[in-house]
Amino acid sequence: MENEAAKPISFRDGVRGVWRHARAYRGKLFLLALLGLVSAGANGVVPYVTGRFFDALITISEGKTASSTMLPLWASMLIAWAVIQIIANSTDWVMDRSRRKIDTSMHLAIQTEGFIHLLKLPLAYHANEHINAALSKISMAGWRISSIMQSVIQIAPQLLSVAIGIVLAATISVPMAGILVTGVTVYITLLVFMLRPIAAIDHAAHETWNTNWDAAASAVQQASSVKQATAETYEIAKIRTSAEQTSGLWYSLEKIWSNVSFFQRVIVFLTQLAIFIASVGSVSNGSMTIGDLIALNGYALLFFGPFVALGHSWQIVQNGLTAAGQLDRIFEKKEEIYRPAGAATTEEHSGKIIFEQVSFHYGEERDNVLSDITFIANPGEVIALVGESGGGKNTTISLISGYYFPSSGTVSVDGIDTRKWNLSDLRKRIAVVPQEISLFNDTIRNNICYGAFEATDAQIEQAAHEAHIDEYIASLPNGYQTLVGERGIKLSVGQKQRIAIARAILRDPEILILDEPTSALDSETERLVTSALGKLMQNRTTFIIAHRLSTVRKADMILVLKEGRIAESGNHEKLIHIENGIYRHLYELHIGLHE
Repeated sequence: MENEAAKPISFRDGVRGVWRHARAYRGKLFLLALLGLVSAGANGVVPYVTGRFFDALITISEGKTASSTMLPLWASMLIAWAVIQIIANSTDWVMDRSRRKIDTSMHLAIQTEGFIHLLKLPLAYHANEHINAALSKISMAGWRISSIMQSVIQIAPQLLSVAIGIVLAATISVPMAGILVTGVTVYITLLVFMLRPIAAIDHAAHETWNTNWDAAASAVQQASSVKQATAETYEIAKIRTSAEQTSGLWYSLEKIWSNVSFFQRVIVFLTQLAIFIASVGSVSNGSMTIGDLIALNGYALLFFGPFVALGHSWQIVQNGLTAAGQLDRIFEKKEEIYRPAGAATTEEHSGKIIFEQVSFHYGEERDNVLSDITFIANPGEVIALVGESGGGKNTTISLISGYYFPSSGTVSVDGIDTRKWNLSDLRKRIAVVPQEISLFNDTIRNNICYGAFEATDAQIEQAAHEAHIDEYIASLPNGYQTLVGERGIKLSVGQKQRIAIARAILRDPEILILDEPTSALDSETERLVTSALGKLMQNRTTFIIAHRLSTVRKADMILVLKEGRIAESGNHEKLIHIENGIYRHLYELHIGLHE
């Protein structure tokens, strides 16, 4: 099956992507369309009135004006010209103000809704997609879609002016109007022919840029790993190479636009030259006035102006449609359903969890990660999950929080199937202390109360005290207002662990999930963290994903997972006495009885 992300963006995809965000402004766009009609009409009449004005002046110079008490023709034409110009300019000014407001609002709205949509997507999306690339597409689409709207709003009235101008030019001279139409037709045909390869090149440029941007952003975000490996030269070379690849594709586009610009000037020149040559005889025999010639020349500029602008804007439109189509594929991803039909919750807060013949796979065409998992975690018990990497420990834990749902069988929390839970309510009952802590680039205070935003300073300080992190915080010049840096880089592993524990304490969950939070700590820090965890685990149903078996000896039940199945279950004393047992073998390896 072809990867959806690799499919080229079609014109329909792009238009659908633009409309997804433009439809919120349809009322304002309709008003702009009405103003565009006024602007088109006024601008389309200007060359005609200008020609009549000059004809009136020529008549005066030749002494052919009859004396009259009425307003002279030249004055009438001048007033008409001035009024039309005022209407056109005023309308264009109002349209420009409205366009800029829509442009700014739409740009920010796309960025905002893009971030919101990503936050609402299931965890499976974040696990399988390159989020940096998605963020790049959202950022690029924001200004490119707004640029499309800007271009359309600017050019549409001008193109309508062309239609009005064709009619008025034909009233002056059908042959001359034919020359204008022929020139414009030749230009449009040439434009379509020259721009035919643009879409494929533009798609390739976008894909190359997004892929390389993702790689470069990942390197910057993992700067510590890059520096540790002394890989700066390697990463810099990759960034420069990717920039050259993208630059080559974009330059191919620019060469096409350079050719388009040259032929635009040539066709405009030839069209005006043809009108001037053809008009010599007509002016000489009196079938055309100088004012007619001035009007036709004005229409030549009026006709080609919008199409020249369209030529320049076509790249904006094409780029915007590609970006909009890519963004639309992100928005087509279904958001997580926090409140399923018949969503349930319960006042019971025991933390009882039941797995009944649970099997799970990440896709219909993929093998089961879990098979026939059955166990009961009673309130307040400590359940340890051990086994080889890839055995299904993390997947089992993810099913409890409703990040995934069983392919078959059921997982119930406090008597409710996770498929039926109001997921927000379910996850409020669960706290996680992961092995790798990622803190926000914010204050220590805000990191501790994340998820418990209404907590008071006293509650936050009490949680920090129970997590054995309060003394360290007190030693800092800014205390709880200290910024921890990107992903908590200013803190040690142990300090981040204790902040995560303080966060869990403040959350006061019924269910606690520990992903071996002491595995990377020194002895003294491990002692502090273990003490904090001991208090946190009291009277809570606790799951421990264990890599170091010393942390699971006191567990009420140990589940040994092998290839997605429960191979053994029981407490430490039971499992250690199973002859040739998996747990016994792992434990003996851990304490050094086997090499």
